[in-house]
Amino acid sequence: MQRFAGKVVLITGASTGIGLETVRRIEAEGGRVYGGHRGNRDLNLGSAMPVFLDVTSETAWQQTIDVILAREGRLDVLVNNAGLRESGSIEDTTLAQWHRLINVNLTSSFLGCRAAIPAIRRGGGGSIVNVGSITGIRGTENMVAYSASKSGIVSMTASLALDLAKDNIRVNAVCPAAIRTRMVTNWLSNEKDPETAEAAVMQKHPIGRIGRPEEVASVIAFLASDDASFMTGLTIPVDGGRSIR
Repeated sequence: MQRFAGKVVLITGASTGIGLETVRRIEAEGGRVYGGHRGNRDLNLGSAMPVFLDVTSETAWQQTIDVILAREGRLDVLVNNAGLRESGSIEDTTLAQWHRLINVNLTSSFLGCRAAIPAIRRGGGGSIVNVGSITGIRGTENMVAYSASKSGIVSMTASLALDLAKDNIRVNAVCPAAIRTRMVTNWLSNEKDPETAEAAVMQKHPIGRIGRPEEVASVIAFLASDDASFMTGLTIPVDGGRSIR
């Protein structure tokens, strides 16, 4: 299956987890993939092109798009995956932490879309997939700033879809629950009783386990491909049933 043959794709947060698996999935389906990263020296993207990208920098975004256009002459797909997870109640969340999470998780996607849309439009249209979180559609204890940043992804996705439909640009989002990424593994390992914490997380998912990054990557690839050509403005939970509990 070569759904991305002839397509140029930019994926942020490509170093590990969902981003890395999305790079592998879309590349395997024929895409010319650029993987944005923050300077990971051990990065191995196969034949995909690594590109250093500070997703919170407006200048860095424009430079990255310019590089891709200079090399490829087009951009067809943007996957905004880069993100940061931090816990905290409203009393424990500092203003600096609030700004950091909003900046990395939400403003970065705004900047990415704004930089990429003219290039995608110039090529006749394409697809944007934003990566949110289950916390963006259901409240979660002790995650006030993170939840707010991911809720913004959901609303921004729907609004962009309305604005861009006339340009043949589809915009959708995925909202993963607990996925076995470095982010989740680090969080569990820092708990007082990691085994009990993991069991509690698994119990929240009707499927009864933590998800795998490639399971999210497959949904991202679907939404980014022409197989989802009549879908836009949607937020798809990839959550083992957690959102229906």
